[in-house]
Amino acid sequence: MIRERRLTYVTAVILIAIGSVVFLWRWSKLRDPSRPRKENIWRLRYDISFPRVPAGRSFIAIPNNTQTNRVFRESFSRSGIWMDILHNKTGKGREAVIAPLAGFQRGRFLAEFDILVSEKIKESAPPAKKNLTADTRAYYLRSEKHIQIQEPYIQTLLSDLTSQTKSREQLLENIFTFCADNILTDPELSPSDALGALQQNTATTLGRVRAMIALCRAAKYPARIVTGFIMEDSVDIQPHFWLEIFQRSCWRPYDPENRYAGELPAAFLPLRRDDEQLITMKSEMPIWTNYSLEHLTPGLTTMGVSERAWEYLMDLTRLPPSMQQILTLLLLLPLGALITAVFRNLIGMQTFGTFAPALIALSFIQADWRTGMVVFLIVTSIGVTARYILNVLKLLMVARLSIILTLVVFCMILCVSILDYLGLTPSASAVLLPTVILTVMIERFNIIAEEDSYREALKTFACTLVVAIVCLLILQVEPIGRILLTFPELLFFNITALLFIGRYSGYRLSELWRFRDLGLSNDPK
Repeated sequence: MIRERRLTYVTAVILIAIGSVVFLWRWSKLRDPSRPRKENIWRLRYDISFPRVPAGRSFIAIPNNTQTNRVFRESFSRSGIWMDILHNKTGKGREAVIAPLAGFQRGRFLAEFDILVSEKIKESAPPAKKNLTADTRAYYLRSEKHIQIQEPYIQTLLSDLTSQTKSREQLLENIFTFCADNILTDPELSPSDALGALQQNTATTLGRVRAMIALCRAAKYPARIVTGFIMEDSVDIQPHFWLEIFQRSCWRPYDPENRYAGELPAAFLPLRRDDEQLITMKSEMPIWTNYSLEHLTPGLTTMGVSERAWEYLMDLTRLPPSMQQILTLLLLLPLGALITAVFRNLIGMQTFGTFAPALIALSFIQADWRTGMVVFLIVTSIGVTARYILNVLKLLMVARLSIILTLVVFCMILCVSILDYLGLTPSASAVLLPTVILTVMIERFNIIAEEDSYREALKTFACTLVVAIVCLLILQVEPIGRILLTFPELLFFNITALLFIGRYSGYRLSELWRFRDLGLSNDPK
């Protein structure tokens, strides 16, 4: 006993030492100021649902490499639609082309882009100088429905601004100052066209940009609108609008709302030029869109570490987003097992196995917990009932488990289809629970019911559900998964904690409650 205890302590010290050394070494690498830092990493997510996929081809603007941004990882997922990627040569950037698949009425487009934002990229890639053709110049000087450069009010205002200047450079500066100072941004009940913005001196962000474009085009400066995002943490970010003016043989950006002239911060991500819509369709149809931005913890591979360096193997953030999501779930599983061990060994709550609560919690993380709970209870109830009926047939264990597995799969598919049809879940695959775990749980439920009682089986089932909910509340905290993905060596501390729990042989909390009467009877009065 003493020997095993000493070996446990020695093993724990070794594990803590290994985990601490690797963690501190990798942390110092991330914080090393001498490394070429490119730590500004953002993840842009698209979630676009089509209640009815529009006929023909539609175009979705997606990020492209710019002077300050590099898309170094991307992934796409879609249902009910065909997709391709193309580069628009007319200045609209990169686009995802989608079209409905035969037999599908609804569709969904999901995409993730990991974007490296760095001022150093900009320094190494100055704007390319070029001249506009006559047709292109005329195109960006044209009058449009919402950019009314021929209106007398706009022409009169331009004449007033021109009279206050002695050079074209000063005129452009005056136009920018006028739009930045005199037009207030008001997103509600404000005009979005150039004429309305200039007349009322209040406009939406888009209206202010159109007003400056109208004045620039009236002054014979080619100008175009730019639609994109400003990099900031948000679960529902809205597109931002600015403009580009062709001067000194290149396009230069201006943002009158934020008072940037000639140059923008690296946090500005352009997606589409000469169009304010990120999604263009041939026919107007209702769609549901959600864009989100998340600032990511930098990895060594985004800090200039060579792919030949051995520490590159420890950087899981270099992997595609879809693989990172799977690995995050795997890294959370040992933590779920630790939580289950605490409940079983220290508290004394019995569960259906060690990993069942953690696996159920992880499956709920990928789904809405309410729909996941409904599927879990329905499938479990049907499975237990079927197992009770199969007892009458006296089948062998392999055949019995196979029949239960078949019923579980059928019930899960039916529940997923019903929930998706009712629109209660964003994805049919989101509510899939571990099939094998459910099958084994149903079998274990009936074994306990036969050997002990249905009361004991229901008690174990309830304890399993309670532990699964606790695991869900802890594991769904997003920073935990992100930290484990960045520093997987922290699992050594998880093993250390399990070692000490495995050596614990004292009273469990439930036993103290069960035998409380004995303690009271021995108390001297």
